[in-house]
This record gives sequence, C-alpha cells and structure tokens, in this order.
Amino acid sequence: MNRLPLPLRILITGLAGATAADLGRTIYQALTGFPAVNWSVTGRWFLMVLQGQPYVPDIGAAPALPNELIAGHAAYYTISVIFAGVYLLLLKAMKREPSFWNGLLFGWVTMAFPFLVQMPLMGMGVLASATATPGLIIGRTLVHHSSFGLGLAIGAMVTGRGRANG
Repeated sequence: MNRLPLPLRILITGLAGATAADLGRTIYQALTGFPAVNWSVTGRWFLMVLQGQPYVPDIGAAPALPNELIAGHAAYYTISVIFAGVYLLLLKAMKREPSFWNGLLFGWVTMAFPFLVQMPLMGMGVLASATATPGLIIGRTLVHHSSFGLGLAIGAMVTGRGRANG
C-alpha cells in the first residue's frame, strides 16, 4: 500500500501533533488550574526575533505588537510542522516505523527548544527558573510535548497507511 506524499504526510502529522498537544495542555489546565499558554506573548517574542531582537529581558513587560496573537499561533503551527518533518525524516533515515515510544521520545527531545532557548531568551530563565511557578511551567511543558510526540506518532501512523493518488 502506498503512503501519502511526504509533504502531505508532514503537514497532517504536524497538525495531529499540535492538536494532541492542545488537548494535553487543556487537560493539564483543568487538573491544575494553571493558566493556558499566552499565544500573544509567544507571538510577541517571535515578532521581536524577526526584528533582530531575540533576547527580551522580560517578555511580559515588553509592549504589545500588532498581530502578535496571530503570530503566536502561526509560529506554533509552523514549528509543529517543522518538527513533524524532522520526526518523519529521522524515522526514514533510521528505517523505523512510527510508534508511541519513538513519538514520545521525540516529543521529550523537543522540550530542549522551550527550556534551553525560548524561555531563557524571553527572560524566563533556563527551565523557567526565573518565574514564580517553574514547577507548573515545567509540568505544562512536559505534558504539552509528551502529548505532541504521541500526536506525531498517531499522525505518522495514520498517514503512513494512506493511499497516494496517481
């Protein structure tokens, strides 16, 4: 049975990962009462990076930028699709099929970006250490990226069984 074309597999797999991550974060929020991710702040940081200012000592105190909410969502889904491409290409290079285990492991590896790059550059410190609630932020990130990895695996499994047209 033929698989879907790789660009379509990547897109669907990335959206499946993002959807699963959203679900995981929603459950975490319901269980802990910890606020949802503020996509406006995330978008503000990505817009500032594009303007040549990757380090922002206190992203929450930085002035709001036009379209930052849209930019936050666009960055989130773009990064999800990019990570899906990396996941699928790694599986192909290693001659492996997607599984819950390798999806979960990949999701955990992707935590390096927020913990070691994004949070420090937003003034939150490594592992959110400069925030008032590092444990809750670490927990939310762990749930988010675990859910994301499982969603990638599901997306990859489903799209790997599809039939390509033509």
